[in-house]
Amino acid sequence: MGYRDLREWIKKLEEVGELKRIRAEVDWNLEIGGILREVCDRCGPALLFENIKDHKNTVCRKLFTASLATFPRVALMLGLPPNTPYRELIQIWRERVRKPIKPVLVDKGPCKENILKGDEVDLFQFPTPHWHKLDGGRYIGTFHGVVTKDPETGWENVGTYRQVIHDKKSTSMSVAQGQHIWIHWRKYRRKGRNLPLAVAIGWDPVLPAVAASPVPMDVDEWDIMGGLRQEPVELVKCETVDLRVPASSEIVLEGEVITDVSTFKNDGPFAEYPGYYGTASQRPVFKVNCISFRNNPIFQGTITGKPITEDHRVSSVSHSALLWDLLDEKMPGITGVNNDPSTAYANVIVSIDNSYYGQVQQVAANIWGWMGSHQIGKNIIVCDSDINIYDLNEVFWAIGYRVDPKRDIVQFPHWIHALDPIVHPDEKVLGPGGNMGTKLLIDATKPIEKPRSDKLFGEKFAVVAYPDEDTIKHVRSRWREYGID
Repeated sequence: MGYRDLREWIKKLEEVGELKRIRAEVDWNLEIGGILREVCDRCGPALLFENIKDHKNTVCRKLFTASLATFPRVALMLGLPPNTPYRELIQIWRERVRKPIKPVLVDKGPCKENILKGDEVDLFQFPTPHWHKLDGGRYIGTFHGVVTKDPETGWENVGTYRQVIHDKKSTSMSVAQGQHIWIHWRKYRRKGRNLPLAVAIGWDPVLPAVAASPVPMDVDEWDIMGGLRQEPVELVKCETVDLRVPASSEIVLEGEVITDVSTFKNDGPFAEYPGYYGTASQRPVFKVNCISFRNNPIFQGTITGKPITEDHRVSSVSHSALLWDLLDEKMPGITGVNNDPSTAYANVIVSIDNSYYGQVQQVAANIWGWMGSHQIGKNIIVCDSDINIYDLNEVFWAIGYRVDPKRDIVQFPHWIHALDPIVHPDEKVLGPGGNMGTKLLIDATKPIEKPRSDKLFGEKFAVVAYPDEDTIKHVRSRWREYGID
């Protein structure tokens, strides 16, 4: 069962020793970002900041972050034991999203306890950090759910699109080419209307987890969240736009994204998911007309930038699950997929049963033929099933001794993401969210077309030097007798 709200999630983390309350005064300007960066690097606890400079008397005085920055906490999000293995998290994600659950609409919710409109709207009432030194401002939208609706089909999308504060009543809105919000924005623009939009901040952790994952077009993220939490999301209607948000959200921003290109404002630089600052660009403006929030609301946000951060950790699970499903649909013999959190986007490691010639190349062809491959799967490593692809030590061992560079490393011209730093900003050739580039396939499997040899104990490839199964079984049966911890 899911968490009723952010507060129940915080309570759970505190009960199991996965939360640290920070009562020392901290500065929203860089210091919170620095603390969070250190916690992510050390795989430390979730953080609740309770004493933030300049926010002693604002309507919001607390900031929560880092709750999904480790696999044990991703497991807790799914209601699983914290020691659930990474591979099992991926499998459970796959199973649950196959069983989506529709949301339910309720008449009221805690997010309506306070409502500000007109001149009362003030985004600076929330302790939004300046996360990184070179960021272009205070980014209020980093780990939230941005809600829009297709004006023709009624499909409601929930995504994570960054927002920098421009003034008390407006932010940027990252309407990037190819993303679902971009599709909705373009449809409203053709109709000569602005895009109605709502932002939900702080709820069950599945909100940012799903909003940041690649859910297919025309699929409501509310249904996927329901599947993951195994019960429906309770939604409530917004005050000023025809959209729905979780009824127990901490904070809701309502308004419209301006579709007049002449009103665009600067957004950026910003520390992006590849681990580098992205360049500044002109983005549409989100005009905030209404803010609703709970009594004593808790703001939620996170840093991006050099992996591994909170978004890399949870995205590695959702991306691996999506790619595994994609490959299973297209071909046989897939035994594992790991879009490892060390990038969570660029590098995909796949294990196969290596049962026929061309299987390795099919893995790459199927991933690179997918629409989202400009962002996920730039480099693909394929291994045999005897390699634990969730252990990078084993993956690098396979690369070291099963790769013949002249035949097993393949470069392929393809599109890559617009944020990939390998393309110099003066050489960008923009497409729908991507640039011209090159992709890489590393075949780290044992060649199956070689002849068997007596010199290889009758095998086609050198035999792994490791104790035999009977010996290991015997040793494990006597392990306590040895007195080894």
